[in-house]
Amino acid sequence: MSLILCVLLLAEPDVVWSAVTSGGVYCSVDMGDLDGDGISDVACGVNFWDEEPTLWVVSGSDGSTVWTSDQYNGIYSNEGFKWFPDMNGDGKRELLMATPGGYAPPGRSLYLISGADGSTIWEWAACSVMPSNTGWGYSCTVLPDMNSDGVPECAAGFGTSGSSNTGLLACIDGAAGDSLWTLWLPDAGEDVESFVDVNADGASEILLAVGGNGYAGEPAQLVDGASGTVLWQKDPGGDCMAIALIDRSDTWPLAAFCTFNGKVECYDGGGSTIWNYDGAGTYMDIQGGPDVNGDGTGDVALAGDDGGMLCLSGADGSVLWSYPSGADTWSVVWVDSVLVQGQAVPCIASGSVNGRSVCLVNALTGALVWEMSFTERVYNVSVAQLDYPSPVVIAGLQDQLPLPTHAWALATSTETGTGGSSPDEELIRPVNPSGGTISFTVLREDDVTVQCFDLGGRIVYQGEFSGSQCVTGIPVNSGVYILRASTESFTESRKVTVL
Repeated sequence: MSLILCVLLLAEPDVVWSAVTSGGVYCSVDMGDLDGDGISDVACGVNFWDEEPTLWVVSGSDGSTVWTSDQYNGIYSNEGFKWFPDMNGDGKRELLMATPGGYAPPGRSLYLISGADGSTIWEWAACSVMPSNTGWGYSCTVLPDMNSDGVPECAAGFGTSGSSNTGLLACIDGAAGDSLWTLWLPDAGEDVESFVDVNADGASEILLAVGGNGYAGEPAQLVDGASGTVLWQKDPGGDCMAIALIDRSDTWPLAAFCTFNGKVECYDGGGSTIWNYDGAGTYMDIQGGPDVNGDGTGDVALAGDDGGMLCLSGADGSVLWSYPSGADTWSVVWVDSVLVQGQAVPCIASGSVNGRSVCLVNALTGALVWEMSFTERVYNVSVAQLDYPSPVVIAGLQDQLPLPTHAWALATSTETGTGGSSPDEELIRPVNPSGGTISFTVLREDDVTVQCFDLGGRIVYQGEFSGSQCVTGIPVNSGVYILRASTESFTESRKVTVL
């Protein structure tokens, strides 16, 4: 095989902070300032089967712990973790949290939690109204005030972890936590979103994605917010996993549903199909964003389980671009106003579970801005506005490894930080290989860890070095690889293309 080695410096973001938690962080949300330092803080939900405490709030300034709570049975997905407006007049946001697991509270319930200290404001126990072995909390959302008490309401989707053909959508009084109405579902309520008042009865409607176990024949639904009556239901081609709202400049937004079967279908408020996209694999997350192609309709970020993220036109579902963000890309988030080559542009961040990385891509062009690799799986990405020159991506990590830091804050703009390396900082230098191998030289006398990844996130080589030396003979196939070298204080990544 004839090999040509092309070496490019792969930009990495500034790490604003990394936070210690008791287990894997499945979701995170910007809570505003909770500790009084003027900087937004971040709530992190820990996976329900990991160790307590399962709820953490960390400081947006340095990642230190503000408070923790072991009163709640963890979290299952990012759709079940939302901030709620201040309820008690202390000027701090509260938190909505849908809990899975267990057979009684604190599992299988929806909680409104004080942002100040993590105490329970109210509890709505799905397990008390649903059959045995059901009631897992999957999703929740904030609704406008419907009973004229000046407090927003909320809705939550529940289901099961197994084969029971039972799910529930509940509309709940935001002030007291009492039921306003419930709607039985054929499967789990994977995602819920507040929508416009389609039938002009004074209450916002609710978009509902039903799925999980293959029981829902028409899993995309619009539900009347006042009564819980289903206004329309559609079959987008499989179990629905998530919903995106797509803004339009002159009328109601559109609603796009992504499915476990690699399909996306978009509807207007009346339930008419506007477009559909038939892809491959599983689509785990979908998010509506700004209009990046200038046609007057917001566009869509899509997380593809088969190894990448896509940007779709919100107007017609055509693919604007795709990027190979890593195997099992399960989460995406829009990031506004990232400084790229001197211009503020919209970007999309993705989290790859088995690629073990976060990618930030320019939404206008589909070009990579930076990539950050981890040793743990990346289950979730969100955005926070911290005391930093650019928006910050919060990456939630989870694995069966005894690592303490599971939440990472990553600055989105490398132009405000120290990404890259100088000759004095250079750790490794790839050299031209021969005979189907990659070779490199370790340049520093420090202890250096070197890993080589393929684009699927698989480690094809790892070594520990003390002092400079030349390493030869790493066997590889043709393709693109990432060489990553790390010391205690610095990390450098280089892209290697073998043709």
